[in-house]
Amino acid sequence: MSSDVVVQTVLEYLQQKYDLSDLEKDIMSTISKYNEQPFDRKGTEQKVVENNPEYPDIFYKITAKPEVYAASFSELSDDIVNGNLMLQIE
Repeated sequence: MSSDVVVQTVLEYLQQKYDLSDLEKDIMSTISKYNEQPFDRKGTEQKVVENNPEYPDIFYKITAKPEVYAASFSELSDDIVNGNLMLQIE
């Protein structure tokens, strides 16, 4: 099953749930930002920046991956910025 299908399934589940935890609210807002059309680069960058200090364990796991490197957002393509958001979701 592709990660897009899993993400969509999780989003649908959370949308139907009555009482969401703070983590679930953050997951929903992150998935919603990832799915937003047209792509909102500034909003996506902001969501990545918001999530990093809120969930340092996720941030450290992502930055430990060999294919991930530190760079300013201005150096990254839209696909990489959006891909960073997907890494946070996964």
